[in-house]
Amino acid sequence: MSKVFSEDLRDLYGGRRYHSISTWLKREFGCKTIKLAIDGGFSCPNRDGSKGVGGCIFCSDSGSGEFASDIDDQIRLLSDKWPDAGYLAYFQNHTNTYAPVDRLEALYTEALSEPSVVGISIATRPDCLGNEVIHLLADLRARYPHKFIWIELGLQTIHENTAELIRRGYSLPVFEMALSYLKAIDIPVIVHVI
Repeated sequence: MSKVFSEDLRDLYGGRRYHSISTWLKREFGCKTIKLAIDGGFSCPNRDGSKGVGGCIFCSDSGSGEFASDIDDQIRLLSDKWPDAGYLAYFQNHTNTYAPVDRLEALYTEALSEPSVVGISIATRPDCLGNEVIHLLADLRARYPHKFIWIELGLQTIHENTAELIRRGYSLPVFEMALSYLKAIDIPVIVHVI
């Protein structure tokens, strides 16, 4: 890579050699944008016995959202430090599409209706994106065209033996199918890889 190209990329990426999510959010929304770790009270099929118990080995007891709370508490906590920030409600704990669709709609709509929230980010498993959830996401995109919606989809690994070792609970084709459904409704995806 030429030195000029490398320096141009650093200018584009806020002085870094990589494009951080913080830099991308600031460019996308025109201001500092903070992900609020929201606890929607979800469980996981890999904890409740439907796929397994105890969860994946990489997930903590709180579903990897130790600092999650509700939107108002998070905004109060962060608004003094960043008074002009935008917020992205990040449904982080456990599997955030693993509930009846009417409950999901109520939670997501409440977050999207918050004036200082620029959008939502939903962490989930690919085996928890059934037709009803996909239809709900498509509907929310249509109802809130000025808000951003993305899915954070757990893949962790493409290797089936590693997936079994970490107790992931679904195969690679399940991930690929979920990704194709999300692409079809134009929902951006962040893939979690270990």
